[in-house]
Amino acid sequence: MKMKRFMFMLLAVLLVVTIVPAAAFAADSASGNVEIRLKTNSSNVTINGKQSTVQAPFEKAGTTMVPLSVITKAFGAKLKLQDNKIITLTYNNKTVVVTIGSKTVKVNGKDQTVAVAPVVIKGTTMVPVRVIVETFGAKIGKDKKTGEIVITGTIAQSGTSNSGGGSTNLDPDYGKTKFGDSYYGWTMNYPPGLKLLNQNDDGSFVIWGSATSDTSVIISTEKVTDVLTKSEIQDKIVSGWLGDDEVVIDKRTITVNGLNFEKMVTRTTERGLLFEYRALQKGDTLYYVMGGVAGTDKTALDPYQSLLDSFVPSFDSNDKTIKDITKVSNGLMAINNKEYGLSLKLPAGWYKDKDSSNPTYVSEDGYFSFSISSVKEQDSPQQWLARRQQLLHEDFLPNYIKNEKTSSIVLKDGNALVLTYEFTYDQKLWYTANEVLLIAGKYRYAIDFNYDSKTGSQGEALYKSTMATVDIDTAYVEKNYGQMEDEFDLDRTEVTVKTSTKYGYSIALPAYWFGVNTDFNKEAVAYVDSFGHMILQNIEGMSASSVAQSVQQSLQKEGVTVSGSTSFQIGTANVIKFSVQDVTEDNIPITDVFYFVENKGNTIMLLFGINNANATTSALDRFDTIVKSIKFQ
Repeated sequence: MKMKRFMFMLLAVLLVVTIVPAAAFAADSASGNVEIRLKTNSSNVTINGKQSTVQAPFEKAGTTMVPLSVITKAFGAKLKLQDNKIITLTYNNKTVVVTIGSKTVKVNGKDQTVAVAPVVIKGTTMVPVRVIVETFGAKIGKDKKTGEIVITGTIAQSGTSNSGGGSTNLDPDYGKTKFGDSYYGWTMNYPPGLKLLNQNDDGSFVIWGSATSDTSVIISTEKVTDVLTKSEIQDKIVSGWLGDDEVVIDKRTITVNGLNFEKMVTRTTERGLLFEYRALQKGDTLYYVMGGVAGTDKTALDPYQSLLDSFVPSFDSNDKTIKDITKVSNGLMAINNKEYGLSLKLPAGWYKDKDSSNPTYVSEDGYFSFSISSVKEQDSPQQWLARRQQLLHEDFLPNYIKNEKTSSIVLKDGNALVLTYEFTYDQKLWYTANEVLLIAGKYRYAIDFNYDSKTGSQGEALYKSTMATVDIDTAYVEKNYGQMEDEFDLDRTEVTVKTSTKYGYSIALPAYWFGVNTDFNKEAVAYVDSFGHMILQNIEGMSASSVAQSVQQSLQKEGVTVSGSTSFQIGTANVIKFSVQDVTEDNIPITDVFYFVENKGNTIMLLFGINNANATTSALDRFDTIVKSIKFQ
């Protein structure tokens, strides 16, 4: 798009990196001491002098919340996850049990109450730091010079090893000596001493590992449309699997059991690990066979060669020594999301969206999302449906939706109402949406099922067949869930006031907007909602007219036309406003609205971006309302 370079400059300061290199968490190897330095609302963390980037810690109700991984990896604490929400931390002879969404923390078997419950933000588990590190015997304080929170302690003592020399044997599962997947068509010997740790929803990824070592074995499959060359297969290994700290030390073609595999061996520069990758194409499937061990000499992989060599891209249903671990039956995979009490069946090839906070599954054929919320007082399914319709028309311009209708559907857990319509973002590609709304007991269950409208009756049949398999354990939800707000059924008139003491102003933002960077004392902040974003940048020593002119010139160099230029006052502050038409990387037309607010020789620049499909009068008026809410101190 024409504005990409300009937008990139604006957004560069807003990037948030959540992956933390494992080496950054190593304790001082000589002393075993641990020192963690961090600040709230800052993504930088320093552990034993090494700086890394994490999900920014934050403070709420006087409680500092930090990424769980910072604590566990820095202190060497062991972690056990139960039901995807109960986390048990073991440090020497001490234990701390925290539960996502619960303010009750169990410390060495005794319950304590914390002010803020652990929460998952962008896939990162954030926990109250003090109760955990103090249980570990660590100290927590503040460096008055730097303003950093400082945590000091020692790494956990190493666990005792089995001195008897005996090996750990994997349960042969009643005479089974091999694993295999009848759907994806592969077989391999049991990995001795390892357990099946994880298998994704459709079974295309399987990993075995050990609780006492870094050893792992992975089988993964990928659908391909063309016959891949040797170099193309090697490129897929590099781009799909190698980490930033992996150095290739062996790369070649090997022949095993008459089959040619592309092989790579890597050594990590930071983690002290070796990996062997093998890849083979058969038909439209690319098979990956991978093993990882601790070590620096590639001979550490030698004990696993016979295991890797046992892999074959075939499955013999008559071989009774094979344990079939397939998750696909008759082309459907069974999904059981225990923490949400949800089970259903979807065609193989659908996958879970890991970035979503609630169960969401997607494919080229459709989109399935499930959420739970509490029933509002004196609310009815019909009222809930009416509010959904109202939001639809509030969020979309009339020519971007069509064929709207309401109906009902019988689910295994009761009768649900359905809002069906077609929508588009570019007037070219249309999608059919089905919003299924069920009330059972104290809770509401919302299911969104979308598919490409071009599929017509085929898409509708997929929707109906999927809904027929949906089964909600409402008794489990009633027993285990508390009050649950619906993030899509909130009062949009509610605002939250943000203040910048550094730049001397306050601003009222919609309370339902999600903050990406929220420190208003920094140069730039960013928020997003369902259909757009806001970027606010503080520019010192320049007038609004100068900044606006500079931005317009940059846009004109990119061939972008500015329109709707106006000016007005906020008290004594001058405001300049204009808009431009833009497109996203997916060629979705969007409108960017710029505001430049001047006060005492400084300027606040606000950029609101919104899909053209969602640029309703109420949405555009909301931008004006936000800007006019600015008050200078």
